[in-house]
Amino acid sequence: MLKLTYINEDWRPMITIADKLYDEACVNYHDHQQQRERGDKVLYYSEKPLLYYFGYSQLTKGLALQKLGRYQESRACIEKYRDLSWMERSSDFDYKIINDFKSFAIGNTYTLDLLEGREEVLPLYVDHISRNKEDILELLAGIITLLEAALKNNFQIDGILEEFAEALDQVKKLCHENSVNIRYFTEYFYLYSLYQFKTKKYYTAFDVLLDSLSYSVKFNDNMAFKKNVAFYETLRQHAERDQNEKYGIQLQAVFERVLQDEVHISLSSLYDPSYR
Repeated sequence: MLKLTYINEDWRPMITIADKLYDEACVNYHDHQQQRERGDKVLYYSEKPLLYYFGYSQLTKGLALQKLGRYQESRACIEKYRDLSWMERSSDFDYKIINDFKSFAIGNTYTLDLLEGREEVLPLYVDHISRNKEDILELLAGIITLLEAALKNNFQIDGILEEFAEALDQVKKLCHENSVNIRYFTEYFYLYSLYQFKTKKYYTAFDVLLDSLSYSVKFNDNMAFKKNVAFYETLRQHAERDQNEKYGIQLQAVFERVLQDEVHISLSSLYDPSYR
């Protein structure tokens, strides 16, 4: 459910679901404590360790609050998963979860700093995501943050993006592995096209946007498709003729597929001169 709300950018429902997950984790933690006090066997019903759900619920809630611009509330969520070592841990996997969330807390604190306009944090954040660039989600999330901060605060990040160009090329080969990867991937393309447009590189911006549109269709990412079409239609006066032609061809292909899938007719049949 949380992944679905992220894919659809339903930030308020995402907060509600995250709160429910956190409350359930708290109830289970309390039950476990009582079982230990009674000397009973502790019963585990969840797929992952309880500390994971504590961290994940606050991580996702913090992300939703960040997207809504509620940065101070997002910071409060970060503090709840920055150090989960107070919870019971019995395996190497538990320690890995604790360390992972500690790393997420560092990165997400930098994210909020950048969104609030603290340009001096850029080198620290770049160093942070460089350490994790083999992880597709971590890399894409980091680049998305850089683009959002640049668009919001007029940062110039061309050199930084160049540093990650090779890693991003590798992402194209692997991004289709799951729906969350796809959402991050198409969002990166969309924001990158916006950044190119804002820096007055109009031809590049629309070329990237056409790639983004193509990926949104290929991966059936409806949110990305809507964003890309809205961008193109609003600013198409800055596109060149060849780009408008490519855009028209892409939309026609989408329309033809819709006609075939939904009403089983072809585009050419709409022009049938024999129909009266």
